[in-house]
Amino acid sequence: MSIRKPLEFGWVRGGKSSFPVHMGASEVLKAASGRFIVNDASGRGEVAGDGSASLMGFVESGDLTCSTTEGRTELNCIDDVTAVFRIPLRYDGSTYTVNYSTAIDGTMHDLVVVSSIQYANITDADEDLIIIIGGQAATSTTANDGFVYCRMNPDKVNRS
Repeated sequence: MSIRKPLEFGWVRGGKSSFPVHMGASEVLKAASGRFIVNDASGRGEVAGDGSASLMGFVESGDLTCSTTEGRTELNCIDDVTAVFRIPLRYDGSTYTVNYSTAIDGTMHDLVVVSSIQYANITDADEDLIIIIGGQAATSTTANDGFVYCRMNPDKVNRS
């Protein structure tokens, strides 16, 4: 019996151009999650989810609930489109019906947030925020052990 090592999610390789970003009030970030953010229209970062049209970048953080004061929490935000990130994959076999395979490498997909965890949603490609470049399939629809390597779609990165 093999014991799977817990995965680390976040920046893996590639460029790491970044800038400081002030986060929106009470944003919840999880270490075992994606941490892509959008601009809240006031220059503050908010966690990107289903329906987000563009990305500011990817914030570096562990488990964190941002300050209840708008803009008080400041984080480093990677906006380099050559950066590669590892994020968890949402696959439950009912709503999220596509599991990772090499057939989706190079395709663009969306993000979804479920219970404060940001996942790659490779079932959906309405906004095309991320480009899949590798990964590992979930072992079952309930395991939550799948992940993808991805880059930000350069056409969807917008700090404003």
